[in-house]
Amino acid sequence: MMDVYQLIDKVHLQHIEHIDDEVSEVLTSEDHEGLFILGETLYQYGLVPQGMRIFDALYHLYPEEIELLVYYIEGLIDENQVDKAIEVLHHAPMTAERLLLEADVYQQQGMNEVALEKLKTAEELAPDDLIITFALAELFYFDGEYLQAARRYEMLLAGGETYINHININSRLADTMLQSGNYEGAEQYYSMLDDKEMTSDDYFKKAIAFEKNDHLPDAIQVLTTLLDKDPDYMQAYLLLVNLYEAERLYDEAILIGKQGLALNEFFKELLVDTARVMLHTKNGEAEPLLIQALTIDPSYTEAALLLSDYYKENDMFEEAVRLFSLIDEEDMDPVVKWNLAYSYQQLERDIEAKHFYEQAYNELNENIDFLHDYYQYLLEIGGDSTAVSGQLASLDPDFEPYER
Repeated sequence: MMDVYQLIDKVHLQHIEHIDDEVSEVLTSEDHEGLFILGETLYQYGLVPQGMRIFDALYHLYPEEIELLVYYIEGLIDENQVDKAIEVLHHAPMTAERLLLEADVYQQQGMNEVALEKLKTAEELAPDDLIITFALAELFYFDGEYLQAARRYEMLLAGGETYINHININSRLADTMLQSGNYEGAEQYYSMLDDKEMTSDDYFKKAIAFEKNDHLPDAIQVLTTLLDKDPDYMQAYLLLVNLYEAERLYDEAILIGKQGLALNEFFKELLVDTARVMLHTKNGEAEPLLIQALTIDPSYTEAALLLSDYYKENDMFEEAVRLFSLIDEEDMDPVVKWNLAYSYQQLERDIEAKHFYEQAYNELNENIDFLHDYYQYLLEIGGDSTAVSGQLASLDPDFEPYER
């Protein structure tokens, strides 16, 4: 009969041509510790079905050994035998550990409510078990129940746990505070993290906490540090542009926007936010950035609004018509339709102007500035201005209708 450790050596050497028969041969060995090591080794090399046979046999010999059950269930899940995993767990002794395993299985199946009930029962059986507390915290966290999650993360910290399963509890707690709107608490817990502990996401979320607390210079500093460490973190460029803009540091905003776009020229939000700052400073580079954003996403409303306003303010009527004729009318914001109607009006293309004024009127009939433009256009072409005139009179006390 083959020795268990001989088979372990063969697996390490990848001599596995007859592995099924060889596992059957050693399965009756009385060296149960060796069999356990063999099962682990089989899992390590991806021989999960064979490893499951080992742990199945050992678990039935030692049903109280939770570690054996864990390995067996892990193999069943890996082999997509979820129903069997649930059945095995159902017949296992009722312990907090079994309930923890059941919760994990149900959570992996997206059955969070069932998982939650299992964990709550486990918590009743073992109220001081920090692993169960952590599992509950994680389930609440990923389910968006941030206040419930925060309470349990705080329990873990009170119990002296700062890391579980390679998860930084201070980081998790800071994020739960951030997500639940407790920005001061979020800032406090992010400040407890050393730089060496912080991930790129931690830096970014810490910057958001500073921003929400109106500590904009601190937020800018955190994002600058983040980009020094991780220059490919694209969302940091976008937030930094907006923070610089809020601090009226327009040159810095444009510079950081260009740096981000040099890495990803298809980041439409960064294209638009950088262009917006450029428009504020009369920088002529804004127009091509907005055109590029609309080329990427013709339905991008903010880009269309900024560009149509820019064309109107600069009497660039032909450019407006040429560009916006390429965009689906259904995707147009009513203000874009207004600006397009105005452009057609200036180009004396009355069929198109009339069409877009009528379309914009459906949604802008309480916008006084729009109504004035539409009213003047109707007078210009001799159209019926009665409805528009009446609407203006009801909204603008200074309006005086033109008497023909």
